[in-house]
Amino acid sequence: MPVELGYAAIPVPSVPQAKAFFEALFGWKFEVSGPGSAHVGNTKLPFGFSTGGPTDYSNLYFQVTDIKTMIANVDTLGGSAGNINESAAGLMAVCKDDQGTGFSLWQPTPGFAA
Repeated sequence: MPVELGYAAIPVPSVPQAKAFFEALFGWKFEVSGPGSAHVGNTKLPFGFSTGGPTDYSNLYFQVTDIKTMIANVDTLGGSAGNINESAAGLMAVCKDDQGTGFSLWQPTPGFAA
């Protein structure tokens, strides 16, 4: 049996600020894990935030249903978004949160299996 990803921690400068940004953007709910860290408690893949960033995770794609609305939300929350790029897999945009941590948004092409 292959080994699966068990947990991911995204380093950010301020965990409380990251919690506020991503809770507003994606609707994530957080469970405090300890000083300087927070666990996202309402997603299928277990992950969280830790201090030590910002880091560029622009190849970490968060799946969304409406990329244009999500980009507008990124901007409203003080982050930034690059241009939307299109491929056979769908629409993608590289973004940064309000602390400079990079991530990407992905709106899959209908019928595309991730």
